[in-house]
Amino acid sequence: MATRATLVLCAALLALLGCSNAGNSPTRDSGYAGSGDSNGGGDPGNGGAGGSGTAGAAGVAQGGSGGAEGGVPATLILPIEVLSDGSPATPLVVDTQLRLDSASLASASQLWIECHRCGFYGDPEYEATSAAPTKIKASFRVLGGSTDDSVPWIDITDQNVVLAGPERVQGGVNGGLFTTQMSVALDTATRARLVALPGLNKIQFRFNGTDGASNGFRILDLALQSADGKDVGADLRGFIDPNVEKLAGAVPSDDVALGQALWYAQNSLIKSVIVKRTIIASCSSCHAPDGRDLQYFGYSNNAIVKRSQFHGLSETQGKQIATFLRYTLRNVPNAPLGRPWNPPYQPGPGLDAAPANWAAGAGLGAVLTNASDGLKALFGKDVKQPLALSQADIDAVMTAKGTLNVREIAIPMQFPDWNAWLPTIHPLDVWPDTGAKTGSFLKGGVFGNGSKNPLAFFKQLTDWLDSHQDPNGMHGDYSHLTPDQRVQVQGLMTNSGWETYNFLGGGRGGHEGPDPNNPWGAQVGASVLQARADAATTSAGLAGAFSYKSFIERSTSSLLHWLAVEQWGLVQQYGLEGNQANFIGDKDSATGAWKGRGEALGWPFNAPSTFYLAPHMLYEQDGTRENYFAWEQNDIVGSYYRTNQWYQLQMTINAGGQSGWSNYPMDWPYLTGFDALLGQTVGDDSPEKLDARATHFVRLVEGQIKSAQYVDNSLGLDDGNSDITANVGRYGRGQALKHLDPSVYMDTGAQFHTDYRFLAPYQTGLQLLIVNGAFSLFNDLYATTTADAWRRCDPSNLALGGPEPFAGFRYCLDKSVDPLLKDGNGVYYLQPGQTTSAQSLTYSVWKAQQLGVESGRLATFSAWVDRMW
Repeated sequence: MATRATLVLCAALLALLGCSNAGNSPTRDSGYAGSGDSNGGGDPGNGGAGGSGTAGAAGVAQGGSGGAEGGVPATLILPIEVLSDGSPATPLVVDTQLRLDSASLASASQLWIECHRCGFYGDPEYEATSAAPTKIKASFRVLGGSTDDSVPWIDITDQNVVLAGPERVQGGVNGGLFTTQMSVALDTATRARLVALPGLNKIQFRFNGTDGASNGFRILDLALQSADGKDVGADLRGFIDPNVEKLAGAVPSDDVALGQALWYAQNSLIKSVIVKRTIIASCSSCHAPDGRDLQYFGYSNNAIVKRSQFHGLSETQGKQIATFLRYTLRNVPNAPLGRPWNPPYQPGPGLDAAPANWAAGAGLGAVLTNASDGLKALFGKDVKQPLALSQADIDAVMTAKGTLNVREIAIPMQFPDWNAWLPTIHPLDVWPDTGAKTGSFLKGGVFGNGSKNPLAFFKQLTDWLDSHQDPNGMHGDYSHLTPDQRVQVQGLMTNSGWETYNFLGGGRGGHEGPDPNNPWGAQVGASVLQARADAATTSAGLAGAFSYKSFIERSTSSLLHWLAVEQWGLVQQYGLEGNQANFIGDKDSATGAWKGRGEALGWPFNAPSTFYLAPHMLYEQDGTRENYFAWEQNDIVGSYYRTNQWYQLQMTINAGGQSGWSNYPMDWPYLTGFDALLGQTVGDDSPEKLDARATHFVRLVEGQIKSAQYVDNSLGLDDGNSDITANVGRYGRGQALKHLDPSVYMDTGAQFHTDYRFLAPYQTGLQLLIVNGAFSLFNDLYATTTADAWRRCDPSNLALGGPEPFAGFRYCLDKSVDPLLKDGNGVYYLQPGQTTSAQSLTYSVWKAQQLGVESGRLATFSAWVDRMW
């Protein structure tokens, strides 16, 4: 039997509840903006123990509708939280009402819905369950003015609803985007049930039960529309302000101590409502240790309570945890866009002006949905105006000598939400302390790859930060640190990241050691997880999703998600986001002065960080797939989208923090390579796919510009080290040459068309403007370099994964230029994957002449090519 929450509120209560009226209809023409200061809803279910969910206010646990009273207009209160303990045995039904005036009744032809996490996104459950994991998460039905309980439910699936273009072609309901917009046409019977005012049209949403990780979703907005997508309803919108609950909880009570004990208690939670096994991890384990993420991102009390119940606690205990968090975190800044559905660090204009709000991002409203708007934003134009770029517009941005502010440039990609950061299982439960010689996460691993102890390293780092705070009590002020202290803490930050990654052993795609008697950390964790697998549960799953390799993927995911959350907690707790230059840099050997590197805002870590959460980094190669998880074989586009999210996010939070010896934590070839791969995988056989494909190449242009600026540093092209994996040239401009070669923007033969042909439909002549910009970008970095400064490629050297002239990570120039290939018509072409840098650069000169590249840029480029050979 379903439980039901029917919440109808009077509009007179809105002020008390912290809601705001925000206009007659959502704004949907630019990204995912709803009316008001925020929009959205969230799935509390990808988190670990403790709280999860979204904003609510006292008395408005799950949203609903405000009635008209005393002439006050009716208001739809958002978000609508459809959250429960997750039990499939008692699906949760939440009611709301929409209003139609008599003039609009006949026009209502479809229901439009915006939902955060209406799908399931994680790995499938594998342990013994008390109830089968739910396959379809969300359902709804339109009762209108009827009370007939036999009206059929509509499951939210790719087949039953019409998704907006970006989400439809990039994985669907369960794909790459966590917030999806959708519509469903109303059939004749449904339209007949609709009523005009004073009648109310009841809409019901049902959470069908957990998949093993999630305990609900949220409706961010909904509307009755005409067939052409125009809103016809009579509802205003009111958005719940989570700060109301924060302020209300900023008073001491006896429940604070009780909630604190529950928050930190280990061995007191169960994995989920359908897996009753007691877990070691506490609520604090999977979140920021003090729980500030729940406060900062505006999770509601209701969400915290429901998530607590999901993990086996009582409603009373959940309320005590919420009380503890509200009181102890009362001084955490209130970020207006800090919501679980607003992706952290989502780029958008104005973020630098309020550093404390940066982690909240610019909101879903800043997410662009088409390539044209992406181009306008990248090149500094108003997205509401027609696309009209000049060469001057292009040149102002495509320069290695500038500083592209990727924090404030809106992009056509939705970043991961906060739940996507959280580990679904904590390392304590992957590497429990059993006293065995293999070690544990608590005490440190003693594996075939050596002894590693991430926890100890993070404690060492936090102890250092505690003891080196500003003596005048200024939070986030580290101007008092000496150069030697900066060197010291930079080392601690770097080592904590690498200690964590090395705990696993191996590297991307290969975390299995050579000696089965001395397994690496990832293997030890995988064996622990695989031993819990239940045949009845796994038999109902996707083939391959429960292989040994898949459990390695689960163990690596656990540890690296923990790492990212720890890093976020540190930068928030210690005010590190505006301090890149204080923590990343070098002590001048001659003067002893500190030379910092960084931008106005950025993370201080130059070691493994958020891009390590990409499926591309976490997957384990098994010979049948590459770059996506074992359970994602039917969602490759969605997986590639998630990989792109994490790489783009890494560039955003670490845009200017080059380390002195490498380009970490950025890995530019993979960022730009996956931009292209995702665009190509989306396809081009429909207008939606063509535009989605183009959006990724817009981001690729941004990534290439930023990479050129990032590697415009003092690192040499070749330090003479015969170990080419340790040669400093590997980390500077040399390695970027392959990706900044202007030929990537050109057709390289009659059969080899550049992906940048996408530019043609958006503005006549735009491709040539971009190609001109690419030549200038290249010239900025390389035109003044001399031939003798470069390493020359050695065809017999395989240290970079293949013959050096063709290796993806090469940083050499060829010793000579092999002749260009010609097709049957005598036209030059480049053979994909079999072209040296010397050939492609020579080809660029020839092709640029055919295209009409501006003569001054081409002359500079051509002269450099001549000098190199």
